[in-house]
Amino acid sequence: MQWHKMMLGPIFGVALAGVAAHGTHSPDSDHRSQLVRDLRATRNGNQVTLNWSQPRQVTDQQSLVGRPLVARVCRDISLAAPQPLSASTSSTMTRCVHLLQEVDPRKSPASRVRLQDKNATEVTVRFIDRLPEDLAGSGPSQFARYAVELRDDRGRSAGFSNPAAVSLAPLRPAEGLHSELDVRGVYLIWDSEIETQNSALQFDYRIYRREKNHPKRVAVQYLRAVVHTRDGDRWSGVDTSVEWGKTYVYWVTPVTRVYSEKGRLVTEVEGDDSAPLQVITHDVFPPAVPERLLVLPSQIRGKKFIDIVWGPNIEKDLAGYNIYRREEGGKPSRINSTPITMLSFQDTDVAAGHNYFYSLSAVDTHGNESAKSSEIAGTLP
Repeated sequence: MQWHKMMLGPIFGVALAGVAAHGTHSPDSDHRSQLVRDLRATRNGNQVTLNWSQPRQVTDQQSLVGRPLVARVCRDISLAAPQPLSASTSSTMTRCVHLLQEVDPRKSPASRVRLQDKNATEVTVRFIDRLPEDLAGSGPSQFARYAVELRDDRGRSAGFSNPAAVSLAPLRPAEGLHSELDVRGVYLIWDSEIETQNSALQFDYRIYRREKNHPKRVAVQYLRAVVHTRDGDRWSGVDTSVEWGKTYVYWVTPVTRVYSEKGRLVTEVEGDDSAPLQVITHDVFPPAVPERLLVLPSQIRGKKFIDIVWGPNIEKDLAGYNIYRREEGGKPSRINSTPITMLSFQDTDVAAGHNYFYSLSAVDTHGNESAKSSEIAGTLP
């Protein structure tokens, strides 16, 4: 462990060289801090989450006494994002424009500071910035830019971390989410504000679902439609991948994509999830009516019968088919006891000279039965 402290000492000593006890910056302190690693920023609605790694404490080169470090979280507003958004080879922030908070790893709750083990020399810090209403949604060309400055308990600065930025582009929340059940799946319907005509912005939505009492969420690949009205846009998305008889919880998340003048995607921002919507996928939808019914009276070696054949249905939950027969002036009755799984049936309970009328229905595994097909007549000679 001593070797690690000896390495940190010279690094921090160089970064602090020439810095007064009250934190006055020297030219060296304006360089990127070598102690804050991988500052990252992600925005979700009005909330920005920052994550970075830093030493638990650093060794002073002169006294070799472990000194605790306090992180100063800074934010400013920029018309251009650092390239790339979450990292840079050198810091572009030389002063703390707006100090959000000082984070002391020794005093912060466990939900903010994570220590890998008792002997770890590094901590991972998580900080949440809630954007004011006048900042969130201010425009596609504006970015909230963040940096972290480390200082010891004497106020000496180690410089600023790499910058991390998030777009302040507006979002269009999904409102009034409701659903309709259809044989094709679950239709989700919601409203949004009228779209701003801005070539730099593209508004979209993601649909997520999970099964009730299961934590795992699934991103739904959905078929979409948009209807434009004077009061706003009405969106619908169809989830065709549901399983019948299950209970799902759905929510819709707005997404805004920001593009450059040349049409290159710069970044995208997710908004707050809609209120969750529970949908029970009761299968009350019958199969399609069978088609291409053929009735073929025949006689072989003195045996009279009527062959019936038809085209297949395509439903995945199809259980089989029912055949109905009636005679002239009578009512149709089913002549099979259980659903027929083949695409043909031989009716041997027939008599010569009788005129029979046949129709066909399809039935699924949930007991839903289709309407009957058109009747086809068959007469034995």
